[in-house]
Amino acid sequence: MKALLIIDDDNTASIASFYLKPMGMDIIRYRDPIKALDNLEEIHPDAVIMSARDFPRHWKPIIVNVRTHCTKNECIVLLLKGEFFSFDEAAKAAYLGINGVLKEDLADRNELLRFQMLFKRYIEIDESRVSDRRPLAKWDKLDFVCSHPQSYAPLTGQIETISSSGISLIPDSPALFADLETGAVIEEASMKIDDCIFNFSCTLVRKGAVLAFGFKGMPDDKLAMLKEYLKSAPEREMNALLKGY
Repeated sequence: MKALLIIDDDNTASIASFYLKPMGMDIIRYRDPIKALDNLEEIHPDAVIMSARDFPRHWKPIIVNVRTHCTKNECIVLLLKGEFFSFDEAAKAAYLGINGVLKEDLADRNELLRFQMLFKRYIEIDESRVSDRRPLAKWDKLDFVCSHPQSYAPLTGQIETISSSGISLIPDSPALFADLETGAVIEEASMKIDDCIFNFSCTLVRKGAVLAFGFKGMPDDKLAMLKEYLKSAPEREMNALLKGY
């Protein structure tokens, strides 16, 4: 598989390549967007990562050309938006068929997680190489609560990260689960995804200032719902951009 980078900044291009190579991608980079556009048909990339900050006047015609020949599932197009990305630009990106918009600072851990998640959604890659774990975004409608197995006191907190295999959160009352050992089964746990609430059991897998729980007790149909919700994050982000988040 081939990834086309249209990025002028050397540091950004190096970090993008560092992320892409473990996914089995061959990297082709252009600093000149006109040359990249001329060679698109010959390169026939599986992914295009382009900097809107470096090339604010060129990203639109390049995306139009890509989408003329390839659907969102056939070629993933990611736009690095820089520090400012207006409502009008976000609307144009959505209309043209962008798969996702990322910050220019790919050294940020949260951007790495989103970067990997976008590729996992649209491109067949080795599952063992990419995790769907990611931080909770402000436009996500997801919540988690569980109860102490003996006292039944409810544990609430701020979700730090979530994946299809587990969740980590910063508890409002860290001492509440201090008497439990890792591996303890929590029978009473609930998750809310959008307007759907369901109950399941989970396992305490890490203690401390941040608690982590595994989802081994989650029913298959609810696990499938969670996986689909995690995969649909790019669409929620684009909708949030269009609403001015």
